[in-house]
Formats: sequence, C-alpha cells, structure tokens
Amino acid sequence: MTRELDQKQAFQTHCLAQMGVTSWLSASSEVVGHVFYAPQPWAMDQAFEASVTPALDTSAPTQGFSAGLPDTEPKIIAPEEKEQSVAHLREQLSAGPEIVVEDLQPIEELAVDIEVAIEEVPTTSSISQIELRAYALAGELLIVSEVPVSFTQQEDIDHLAVKMGQALLKTPVDEWTSRGLSWPGALRNPYFLTRQDWLLGALESFLNGLVGTFTRAPKVVLAGDHIATLYDELSDDCVIKAFPVARIVSLPELYRIPELRKDAWQVMQRALF
Repeated sequence: MTRELDQKQAFQTHCLAQMGVTSWLSASSEVVGHVFYAPQPWAMDQAFEASVTPALDTSAPTQGFSAGLPDTEPKIIAPEEKEQSVAHLREQLSAGPEIVVEDLQPIEELAVDIEVAIEEVPTTSSISQIELRAYALAGELLIVSEVPVSFTQQEDIDHLAVKMGQALLKTPVDEWTSRGLSWPGALRNPYFLTRQDWLLGALESFLNGLVGTFTRAPKVVLAGDHIATLYDELSDDCVIKAFPVARIVSLPELYRIPELRKDAWQVMQRALF
C-alpha cells in the first residue's frame, strides 16, 4: 500500500527514521508505505548509527556542587601556633599607630546648649515695633501714618487721608494707593526686638519703594511720634530725606479728636509750601 503524506508529516517521518523509529503508525494490521518529502537544501547523512551513552554511576550519591570536589582533610593547627598568631597580632596593634581599633559600643549623643553672642547695636530710641499705613496721592503727596495694632477703622482713615490730600493739593484726588508695614509682624524671634538697625532697614526699604512710584518729587507728611523719631535715625543718604517733610499727629488721632486738625493743617502749610 502506498500513501502520500503532506510536507510536515513527511518531514516528521524522516526525523523519526533518523532516530531509529520505523514503526509509527498505530493500526490493527501492518501497513507498508512509502514517504515522499521535499529534498533538503543541505546534504544529510542517511546512515544512522545509534550512539551508546554510558550510564551514570549512581553507586555514590552526590550532595550539591561540592560532590565533584576532591576530598580534603581539615588542617589541624597546633595550640602553639595559635598562641604565636595571637601574640603577633597584639604586637601589631600595639606597635602600629596607623591601625585604628573601632569601639563597637553604641555612640551616645549629648545635647549641648549653644550660646550665640548677640551683637550689641547702639540705639538712640526704645522703639522696637511699629504699625504704619502709607498713602500715595495723585503722584504728588505721600502720607505715612502710624496706626494701632488692632486697626478696625481702615475705611474711615482712608477717607480722611484722601480729604487731607485734596485740601493740600487743591485738586481732586482720583488716583491713590495704600500700603502697610508691620514690624516685627509675624516674626516671633526675640532676636529681632534688640536689633533696631533691622527695623530701620525695613523702614528705609518700605519708604524707598513708595518714593519709587512717584514721577516727580513728592511732598511728605509724617503722622505720628514714632515714625518721626525713626525718620531722624535713618541714614542721611536715604532718598526720602531729599523731599520736604511735615510732622503731625497720627491720622487715627486726627479722626478721634477733630480739634487737632487745625494745628496739623497749619504745620503742613508751613513745611510743605
């Protein structure tokens, strides 16, 4: 009986024949057939010789990778050699200063108070904190007034400052800005309370920023005793000291005591005009 197989079955049959398997069809009766397969592109040895692999010797069971290593007997060190080695090591530790023996005990950290010497800065006043509100009116007038720490009359004081500016400039004030300075503000470090030079630096920076918004030399009104005192302690090269300055009581005082407004008006007229 002749059977023609497809390419895959023909190659499988050929591989089985190379392995020495000649009976591969399961059938009740013996089937004789020929296998036709495509020729291989390379030459193959048709003669197959089964190679015999020697059986492994299982007489001595192996344990891990160390089974293939040659058996070595443990080296026995005499007690005299051990004592000499220990003595030699002690000599090296004693004679060699470059050898550092570390102590394996836990390291204990001790809390030590660090005292920082506070630089003493000479001061001419006892002012350590201040609250300011500044008004830049119409690009010509600058009013810097002290205000209380708990300030709840912001709108009333703003309205008073604008009315004062209109009276001094003799013109309606349509444009004005307001800024505030609080020292030391949210800072709670007691170190700042003893450094009045830092307060003066903050005040000078605050005033320079206000003056920078003017396009011409402004007229300056200092409202309050503390701001007038700190103004005198500013350096002579401070920008604001080049402009005419009038000193009056604070705007909150003028708001609460209207009788003081007449004296303040006369002071501003003499100093600014």
